[in-house]
Parts: sequence; C-alpha cells; structure tokens
Amino acid sequence: MKRLDFILHPSSFILFLFLLSCASTAPKPRMLKLEDLTLEEKIGQMFAGAGHALFTNESGWRYRDLMHQVRDNKVGGLTWFVSNVRETAFLTKQLQNAARVPLLISADLEAGIGMRLIDTTYWPTAMAVAATGEPKFAEELGRITAREAKVLGINHIFAPVADVNVNPDNPVINARSYGEDPREVSKFVAAFIRGVQGEGVLATAKHFPGHGDTHVDSHRSLPVLDVDRARLDRVELIPFRAAIEADVASVMIGHLAVPAIDPTPAGTRSVAESVHENPYATPEGELTRNGAVPATLSKIIIEDLLRGELGFKGLVVSDAFDMGGLVAHYEAGEAAVLGILAGEDQILKSPNIDRAIEAVKEAVQSGRIPESRIDESVRRILDAKSRVSFAVGTQEEVFRVLDSQQHRDKSDEIATRALTLLREEPGLMPLGKGKGVVILTVSDFDEVGNPLPAFAREVNRRLENVAPVFLLDSRSQADEIVPFLHAARNAEVVLLALAVRARSGAGHMALPQVALDAIAQLPPRVKVAGISFGSPYVLRHLPALQTYFAAYGIQPVMQQASVRALFGETAVTGRLPVTIPGMHARGEGIQKALTVNR
Repeated sequence: MKRLDFILHPSSFILFLFLLSCASTAPKPRMLKLEDLTLEEKIGQMFAGAGHALFTNESGWRYRDLMHQVRDNKVGGLTWFVSNVRETAFLTKQLQNAARVPLLISADLEAGIGMRLIDTTYWPTAMAVAATGEPKFAEELGRITAREAKVLGINHIFAPVADVNVNPDNPVINARSYGEDPREVSKFVAAFIRGVQGEGVLATAKHFPGHGDTHVDSHRSLPVLDVDRARLDRVELIPFRAAIEADVASVMIGHLAVPAIDPTPAGTRSVAESVHENPYATPEGELTRNGAVPATLSKIIIEDLLRGELGFKGLVVSDAFDMGGLVAHYEAGEAAVLGILAGEDQILKSPNIDRAIEAVKEAVQSGRIPESRIDESVRRILDAKSRVSFAVGTQEEVFRVLDSQQHRDKSDEIATRALTLLREEPGLMPLGKGKGVVILTVSDFDEVGNPLPAFAREVNRRLENVAPVFLLDSRSQADEIVPFLHAARNAEVVLLALAVRARSGAGHMALPQVALDAIAQLPPRVKVAGISFGSPYVLRHLPALQTYFAAYGIQPVMQQASVRALFGETAVTGRLPVTIPGMHARGEGIQKALTVNR
C-alpha cells in the first residue's frame, strides 16, 4: 500500500482497504438462465457491438452509442479496437454495470495488449514467435496477454491465428500466421490457447476454415480458397483440429468462400447499395462476383464441417460483419439472419446492428428462424460466460500489472530470439560506432511520419556521427530520391528499413516503385543491409540484397532487437517459418554469436 496523502479515521481506513480489495475480487454476478431471458434479450446476446475506448463525456456520441447497444439492443458482448488503457477499464466497468446479462468483452490481441492498447508493449507477431522455434514463447505470450487483459475487464481474446500462410502474396494474414507448416503452426496455436485459457480468459482460433492461401483481403472483398477437401485436411484444418483438442473456447469463421465444400452462390449487391456499410470503400473492380457463399454464412462449413466432423462444441463467432467480403454481397439484416441459420453463435460488428437485430426478430416471429435455434446459441454464450470473470481491476492493479518490467523483458527476449538473418555480406557486421551510415525507411503506407522511429533512434544512439534518415512511401516523388543518393555516395553502409506489412483493409503489400528506383541507383561500393519489418517475402523484390534480416513486424521491440544484432550486441538465432520462393527455404537462418560486449 502506497503512502496515503490524506488522513483517514482508523475505522474509515479499514473500510477503505476492504473496498479496495473488493474492487477486483468481487464475486461473479449471478448468471441468468435461458428461461430468465426475453426473446429480445436472447437475440441481443447473439450480437457484439464494437468501439474505441477513448475519452468521452457521458453526453458524447461515443458513450451514448455504447450504452444504446447495451441497454437498448441488449448485446451479449463488445469488442474494443484501438483504445486507451484507463478508458478501457473505466468504460468496460460502466458497460458491465449497465448490462443485465454480463458482457463478453473482447479484443484482437494476437500480438499482446499493445496491438490494441495505446502506449503499452506491442509484442512480436505470430510469425516472429514461430521464428524462435519455441512454442513455450507462444504460451508465455498467451498467459501474459490474458493477465493484462483481465485487469482491464477483457475476458475474450480473438487469437490465436490458426491460418497456415502458404501464399507469399497473402495481403492480410502473412506474418500474423505462425508459418507455412501445418503441424508446426499447430504447436504454437495450442500453446497460445493453453496460456490464455490457463488464466481464465477465452481464446479464439481464427479464421476458419483457413485464410492462409488467399490473395484477397477479406476486409475489402471475398477471398476464394480454391482447394479440394483433401488439401483442406492436409493443410488448413490441421491447426484447427489442434485448437479443438486444446479445448479452445471459441472459433472465428472467416469471410472466405470454399466452393469445394459449399458451392452455393453468394448474393450480389452493387457498390452503391453497400457503400454506407463498407468502411473500406472497395471499388467495383476489386469485388468478387459469381463466387460461392462466404463461410460465415455456410451451414455446411459451420454445422457440418466444424461442429459435425471436427466435433467443436464451443462458441462460434463471426469475423466482423462490416467487412467488404460480406457487405458487398448482403445487407446487414439479411446477413445476420443467414449467419444465424448457418450456425453462428455471435455476430461481431454488424454495420447496422439495429437493423440486424430487428431482422432476426422478424425472422423468428415469422418462423424463418426457429426460436429453438436462438436458444442453442444463447446456451453456448451463457456457458462461455460462466467460465470467465467480469471484474475490472482497480487503478492500482492496472498500474501494477499492465506492461510490467517483467512482461516487457519477456517481449524483448522473444524479439531477440525471433530475429532471422538470411544473408550476410562479409565485413558488414558488426557495425562499428565510427561507420558512416545512411538510413532509408521504406513504407508501403502513407504514414504520418516515420513508421520506424525506434530503429533510427537506436542506430544513432550507437554512432559517433549521426546517420541521416530518409523516408520514401507511396506519396514520394522521384525528386525525393536525390538527397538520399547524395548522402549515400558519402556513406559506407546504407540500412534499408522496410516497413511493408499486412494491414487490415489495405488489400496489397508492395515496395513503392520510387523506393525500388532509389535502391537500384546506389553506388556498388556501398554495403547495403535490408531489414524487413513486416513481410519476410519482400526480399523477392530486392533479390540482389547481400545482407537481409527478417523481423516480421514494425513493433518497437523488433526495431530494437534488429539494431542490437546489427551492432553485434546479441546473438542471432531465428529461423524462417516460411519459404521465400526461389530464395530461402523454411528453417533457414544464419546463426551468429554475440560479438560485441556493450
């Protein structure tokens, strides 16, 4: 107990201590039974709202919308996207207090709390964890993520990604996957689940039946997994079977068509009809037409395959219903009805949750959806809720538990072990403090400023002479190459920091042409080292690189780990979890011992 800056009467002080201890150890609220719920409450349980836990006054639209979902629509859950720490804890508590049935509070925490919570540690990606070769790190990441989530009131984690990334051009999964080998992926998936659920938080294997061999981003359009059943059994389904064997609490269904399993044609809508529901503004030419039904609306995939053949008994949740892979084909109400008929238990992030709930209610009243079908899902939802806590930690607990030094140290350890060296030009490493260095950061997104500030900062902290930093992205013009090339002519080493990575809704991953032109004009005498802070496959666009690291993500811990390796301050032990076609096989990685004592 820290020193109190005010004086309390002894009896008041005892009461204060009692209330403080009760804040996080309060008993679970009484879970209502199915029979206690009205039809409206049962339907509401099958939906999860979404929001950003950022500061809002109680009269603000953000807070009023959240309360509308809980009080009026009686939703069963809420998903937090990019948020602040204290607002997450505060708003979660407010919403739980307003809910008659306690809420499942979820978040996409594939790479730790920092993936969604501002100013906390953003842990290495799944592919980085796999590059360590140690499933124990996935379990530790899962356990720490769950501990930190619980103190904020988050009791349902949408991770791990169980997709097998066998497509180098996959624009949405990529380094979010543990790799291309189904059995290796399975080990890490099961380990992460053990870590999360060992802490009393629900884990989610996603995106069933497998999003790793697609070249379309389901946020923008409907991907087609064009493989036969034998191939599904051999690749995609193996990690999901492992997840089910690990007693995963929930499985998320992806918006992808698998015509070999369910060839039912998908619905069609015009861009004009879907424009108000599609936050990714997918153009007509990018949409999938004349394709099969999305897995999220397929009874054959959910009920027959997942529940029937694979024997999954837990909670089935959808991917977000506002994604282009769905809204381009179905309006919000019909999508919800079809999803429930297909076997979804909980529908996430409908683009029009009011309309969706009303459509489901109308379908039940007309007999299109039997009320018994609603009851099946609500029983599973209530069962899932019986397994978790709804408490939110005190400010003191959040301050003590979240992003602790012990947790940050573990993140650093994983980052150090993950960094993978695939090519090394003799004489380049370790970098010495007297080297003349130029840094070129290349980004495939129009960022506000440099997306890799920690890399440049840590490099310059070690050099005697400051290394100039240049940035090229998709906005850059040809004349911006000139100052970079001028600096490079007087340098000994050019460090290429390549921030090309999968991001939801982008629909592509590529080095900007202006950056390729700049790199092609570098003087032959200059040594060049490339570090991929994202897709390891980016090397295909720079085949002449003689030094190349894979860091698998832009996380600051990976930026720092790469600098330590460049200067010889840490050993390099990572191994590639995927194949870079025509260049490097899975399992490759140059092993280097520590060469410089700091």
